[in-house]
Amino acid sequence: MRPWQSLLTAFGVFWGILLLTLLLGMGSGLDNGIANKVKSLPPNEMFIHVQETTMPYRGFGRGRKWLLNARDEVLIRQRFGSMVKAYSPLCYAGYQNITRGDQSCQYQVTGVVPQFVDELPQRVVAGRFINDIDMREHRKVCVIGERVADLLFGGNDEAVGGIISVNDIPLTVVGVTRNTNRHVYIGIDLAESVLMPLPTEQAAYGRGDEIDFCAVIMDEAFPMSQQKGQIVALIKENHSIHPDDELAIIAPTISEETDMFHNLFTGINILIWIVGLGTLSAGLIGITNIMLVSVRERTQEIGIRRAIGAKPRDIITEVMLQSLLLTLSAGLAGLCAAVWLLHFVGNMLPQGDDAVIARPIVPFWTAIAALFIIVAGGLLAGGMPARRALAIKPIDALSEE
Repeated sequence: MRPWQSLLTAFGVFWGILLLTLLLGMGSGLDNGIANKVKSLPPNEMFIHVQETTMPYRGFGRGRKWLLNARDEVLIRQRFGSMVKAYSPLCYAGYQNITRGDQSCQYQVTGVVPQFVDELPQRVVAGRFINDIDMREHRKVCVIGERVADLLFGGNDEAVGGIISVNDIPLTVVGVTRNTNRHVYIGIDLAESVLMPLPTEQAAYGRGDEIDFCAVIMDEAFPMSQQKGQIVALIKENHSIHPDDELAIIAPTISEETDMFHNLFTGINILIWIVGLGTLSAGLIGITNIMLVSVRERTQEIGIRRAIGAKPRDIITEVMLQSLLLTLSAGLAGLCAAVWLLHFVGNMLPQGDDAVIARPIVPFWTAIAALFIIVAGGLLAGGMPARRALAIKPIDALSEE
């Protein structure tokens, strides 16, 4: 058997292990990237937004448009009391004309409450956030995003204390906020937003006590998965929504979203193992064939060794070791190459919470499993050639040309 034939055959195992390890490493990196996106969110949080009803109820027809209101919070707090860690309603005013002097632009205006800082990952980089006094006194103040501050004031610090006009309503800028996880989106882009106290926004735009969207955060001792049904039922009862109308309220929880992603990546990993093992099996079949060819070429040698007293165990051991050595060297080379490539790719990818793929590495136990597969595959690949070698009769081998 020529050396180049062995190398070409071993390449199948090398490629199979390389592909399997790379796919598992990138899958792990993608899982880490998604985990980074949600780690800054409270794990016991639920978002609530409404849609048209799909079922008639209490004299109302299907297709009715409705909104949350202030009574929803009252009912939820009455029912759950101190279990409610935060209740954060939002009112969207949409894109409005924002002016300062002769500068003008269009940015999103939203009414929020102080708890909004817990709802969406953010950091106040200058000044302060909206507080309870702003809410109680309906103060005409606002917190703006960094892009708004740069355009209208030329910087964050310069913006604090400045005056802007939102559709001819003068507002004093009390703070500048920055989104610390731009992949979390709930209808607004913080960098291009003007946040007003909720009562001030509702009064300015004639919204009464209407709420477009809200987030509920429960104490960690009370899993949201157990409280979600009761919260949704309270809201439906308050607005005369059919109890079985599942499309009227969309209420995803952070834990549900996290579980969904984990289940998705579990499925992806299973698919990766199937593809990788299929490729590796093709390489092992190639090694089995090349070992059969090797045994066929060495028929006379094996026959002579049998004739002079070589034990069957010696013949089997030699063939199995040759197969194992070929498989193990190719597999380890593929594993090392994959680890190096993942390290190289990981250094080239963007870092931080915004990275889609973070820390693409091969877990320790995955590497151990791959090594076990290599050894087991090498032994299996040598099994058939070893039996073929053992079946060679000395007299037939000596008489063969």
